[in-house]
Order: sequence, then C-alpha cells, then structure tokens
Amino acid sequence: MKRIVIVVAPENFRDSEYIVPYSFWKQFGASVNPSCSEKTAVGRFGYRVEIDLLLSEVREEDFDALFFVGGGGSLSYESDPHAKTLTESFVRAQKPVGAICAAPQNLLKWGLLSGKKCTGYNVDGVFEKMCAEYGAEYVHAHTITDGLFCTSSGPLATEETAIAFWNLISNKEV
Repeated sequence: MKRIVIVVAPENFRDSEYIVPYSFWKQFGASVNPSCSEKTAVGRFGYRVEIDLLLSEVREEDFDALFFVGGGGSLSYESDPHAKTLTESFVRAQKPVGAICAAPQNLLKWGLLSGKKCTGYNVDGVFEKMCAEYGAEYVHAHTITDGLFCTSSGPLATEETAIAFWNLISNKEV
C-alpha cells in the first residue's frame, strides 16, 4: 500500500485540489494522510479537513510521497522552515513530490525545481517569471512530471494531476 502525505494550508487552500486527489488515491488503495500546521484546515470554499498529522510530526521515512495542495493559502509554507526541510528530505530520499496551482511556487523558492520542467498557476504571468528567476523551465501545460516532481497548473487539472502523481508513485509511464 502506498502512503501519501497531502499538505493543506490552514486556510484558503483550494478545496477541489484536495478533494479530487485525495479521493482518487484512496480509491487506488493508498493510505492518504492530510497534514497541516494546524489541527483543522478550511478551504477557500469552506471545505474542512481534520488533520491526521501536524506538519511538524510528519517523517519522510513513514511515507512514499509528499503532495502540496494549492490555493492562496499554500504560499504560507514558503517561509515555513519545517515544510522546506521536510520536502528536502523527500527529495534526498528519492521520493515523489507534487504541488498544484500556487504551491509549486514554494518548490521554486526552495530551489528544488532548478533545471526541471514545471508548471503552476500562471494566469498573471508571475509563475513563468519565477521559473526564469529560479532556473526552472516553465511549460504551459496542465500537469508536468520531471524526474520525481509533478507540478500542476490548478483546479482544472486535478484529475489529470491525481493520476499523473499516482503513476509517478507507482513507477508507471505517464
């Protein structure tokens, strides 16, 4: 059984970017544990998630993959040293890391997407500029997998992202 930790912001995460991947992965037989810096998370449209593990309690060795849900609230993790350190531990362990919508900005700022193809929320052109600044190659697509990273542009790509990330975790061709 694959074990996935799915990180949501305490507030203003994008509801569907949690609900859809969570549901797909559970249906595929994975153990999916929501994590956050608080005990309860509330999405942009009011969806509430009771948290299994505080972000500070998550240990890389207990999971096969790490996924960050997007939405404006996801940017709160940009300056969270634990979120960065945890993500780096997954990368060092060669375990898949995913991020959707605004969340890939954190991976960029942490220097983890340098030299990688990626996508993210870019309606305003900011993400593409950030990619150039942080040495990543922006690709205008819904979902991109490069190495052990899976990034996605937003809510319209939730199903595609859930499947692409699952394939990455399962070592299947995308």
